[in-house]
Amino acid sequence: MSEDWKHYFEQSLTKTYFSFEGEESDFILSQISFLHQIEKLQLEEFDVAIIGVADGRYSANKGVADYPNVCRSYLFGLRSLVKSIKILDLGNLLGKTVDDRYRALEDIITILAQKNVLPVIIGGSQDYTIPLSGAIKNIKDTFRLSVVDAKIDWVIPEKDFSSHGYLGLLSSDKNRKPYDLSVIGVQKYLYSRYQEQKMKKASFDFLRLGEIRQKGLPIAEPWLRDADVVSFDLKSVKQPDQPAHSMPMPNGFSGNEFCQLCWYAGVSDQLKVVGFFELDVNADVNSQGSMLGAQGVWHVLEGFCNRYNDFPVKDLDGYSQYIVHLDDYEIDIRFYNNPTNGRWWVEVPSAEGKQIVACSKDEFEEASKNELPERWYRFINKKVL
Repeated sequence: MSEDWKHYFEQSLTKTYFSFEGEESDFILSQISFLHQIEKLQLEEFDVAIIGVADGRYSANKGVADYPNVCRSYLFGLRSLVKSIKILDLGNLLGKTVDDRYRALEDIITILAQKNVLPVIIGGSQDYTIPLSGAIKNIKDTFRLSVVDAKIDWVIPEKDFSSHGYLGLLSSDKNRKPYDLSVIGVQKYLYSRYQEQKMKKASFDFLRLGEIRQKGLPIAEPWLRDADVVSFDLKSVKQPDQPAHSMPMPNGFSGNEFCQLCWYAGVSDQLKVVGFFELDVNADVNSQGSMLGAQGVWHVLEGFCNRYNDFPVKDLDGYSQYIVHLDDYEIDIRFYNNPTNGRWWVEVPSAEGKQIVACSKDEFEEASKNELPERWYRFINKKVL
């Protein structure tokens, strides 16, 4: 199988820009193996696989096609990770048409996920979230997708494949549709009433940047902890911190907030694939955006190294359990807490039986005050849709 894979990928040839002086083992490059240099590939030996997507045909940011190799140049020169994980760089995905690349990427991610190898997709336009979702749908019918973006990429018609309309297509494709979709960091003046209504009708949700500013970045952590697929749009970062896109964004996440979100995604035991999209190297200034994107990938990998082996790896029976009775609704809600890291979950009844949803301590405290947690209410609505 590994011999066949070499026909799917172009070898990545990049110059590494080292961030500091040090020994070879000091850099993440020392933890990376390259597909085209391996005689016989055994996927079971690896923890993470890097895949470049050098394609920007469906994006307004044409320089996104050049980002995979630029990202590697800066990523490989960063510090080695806290844990000695093994990373495989497969190279850049080949294919004449976008559909060819979609199909190949979906098949490859499916195999990697089945082997418990985390695929990290670098570069290209965000419509490549479609094959990421299709791959996980192949192995898990009720998967959850989280998108970090300033906008809601859902337009008329719903069959739009472009990077600004792919969410509508996903919602109408039974072979790729997520059970749950959340968009993190949206700015209200950048999406329409139509887009908001489509999200709400599907019982999907979004977390506005203003709410994050009001309550703090940690409120986004449960949304990412629940996700099987995470898709980052680099345009969600404000222009002073990330200038590499055609339309400057005066508002958005800061560079350090973006990296924190990446760490939240990586440390989640639920995550099965993550992608970084829409960084236009043609519009970059002093490679600032390119370096930030590389640091975002590094933080996902560092988070991966620090996983707690939490739920769903560990059974919730060993966690602290709290039952809150809401008098106004005449219902009991069961919460779970891992006291070693402070994480919370809530049990939600559904047509298939109970499901467990990540939540925050604030939501537990709201329930204790007889207030129905919003995430609980949204998920319980799903069983009648």
